[in-house]
Amino acid sequence: MGTFADYLEALHRNRALFREANPSVYAAFEVSVQAFDRLARQLRDGRDANGKTHVSLGPLFFIFQRQAMAAYVALASNQAFIAWGLIRTGIGAALVIGKWVDDKANADVWSDRDSNRKAYAALYQGKALQSTGLAGSDRIQAALARINDLFLHPNPSYYYRHLELNELADGATEMKLNFFDEPVDTDVGVLGVLHLVVFVQDALAQMFASLFRCQRLEVGLRSLEAMAGGWAQSTMLKGPGIKTALIELGIWPDLTARSST
Repeated sequence: MGTFADYLEALHRNRALFREANPSVYAAFEVSVQAFDRLARQLRDGRDANGKTHVSLGPLFFIFQRQAMAAYVALASNQAFIAWGLIRTGIGAALVIGKWVDDKANADVWSDRDSNRKAYAALYQGKALQSTGLAGSDRIQAALARINDLFLHPNPSYYYRHLELNELADGATEMKLNFFDEPVDTDVGVLGVLHLVVFVQDALAQMFASLFRCQRLEVGLRSLEAMAGGWAQSTMLKGPGIKTALIELGIWPDLTARSST
């Protein structure tokens, strides 16, 4: 087998082992995917106070859904570093939904991005991407910014994350760059990416309930926190960087502070 074929075989093997070892994680992924389906039906059928649909939000919503599902596949492959990069685009799409719901004129600025980049930057870059329509958009936008820094650029932390240097018997140094994460990085990825997705789903559910004057869908955020809280808490205790990642990237509550009171 060639190098690429070996890599594909490793992906297949990792996914099989992950599914066997983590049935509850697979079940949580499925709950999240089903929540996307229910939210999509609400977006399809919903009418605002003026009787108008908001189907233009559909492509952004489906981008979020696609990126989340692709991120789950990466997590099941022990490649959390890929999952974080994938979900960044998805939560960015959700933030744009918030901007459009705030003011439909924001969609025109988005559409005219290439012809008026200054106006676009004023509305869609940095903290300007936060909105009043999407609950928690300040934390979501902050998570997006941190993902950019940690997983989308070859900065020092990315450079060293998977690097392995070994001294050989002949005095030479062997350099390896691993394609797969260590178990703790996979744990942080699963807990962080999944919670981030469901947190954003919950915010969208609140937005849709207000926009369409309908019942707020329950996407399972509190259930996830209850079921995975012990795992998240023990993972946070493995290091300050891990705790920071789960709180800032995954938008988990600080479970270590809660347990010490």
